[in-house]
Amino acid sequence: MSAYLKQTDYVNAYDLARDKKVIEGQAKLSDLPRLKDMILPTEGTVTYRICGMTAKKGWPGAVMELATVVPLVCNRCTKPMDFKIEREVAFRFAKSEEEADSIPIDEDDDTEVIVGSDKLNVADWIEEELILSLPLVPAHEEGCQTDGPEESKDEVQKPNPFAKLKDLKGLRKV
Repeated sequence: MSAYLKQTDYVNAYDLARDKKVIEGQAKLSDLPRLKDMILPTEGTVTYRICGMTAKKGWPGAVMELATVVPLVCNRCTKPMDFKIEREVAFRFAKSEEEADSIPIDEDDDTEVIVGSDKLNVADWIEEELILSLPLVPAHEEGCQTDGPEESKDEVQKPNPFAKLKDLKGLRKV
């Protein structure tokens, strides 16, 4: 693979698993089109490591490790925030969608099932896992910082605009 991962970099998933190959490197976040639309503009990169493996039961798979920081917009204060992603995911390669759908879900096993291929696009695979790692509602963990002054407890309370309706209550007769 090149210095930076490209959209044209492919791997044979079954060779990767059988030969226990290791693919590692970096990809520019700006080169991942679906992710790029979900984050703030950045020159950041993701570091990845994919290790092929064959499980004890004989099925082919891989373990993917990802590490990056992506810039997001906080949903509370609408200011930029950095979101750290450090993810390790185990995969099992199925030969078809039908095979993938037929594999029973084991609650104790967090292995993800994907359809393997002799031409698996590595950038798309990494991008998908990064997207799945993003929070549904990005927000600062420590709380948001505001620019304005905090409200004083001594401030005069504004009158309730509906208070006058109470006075009008008995005026209307049917």
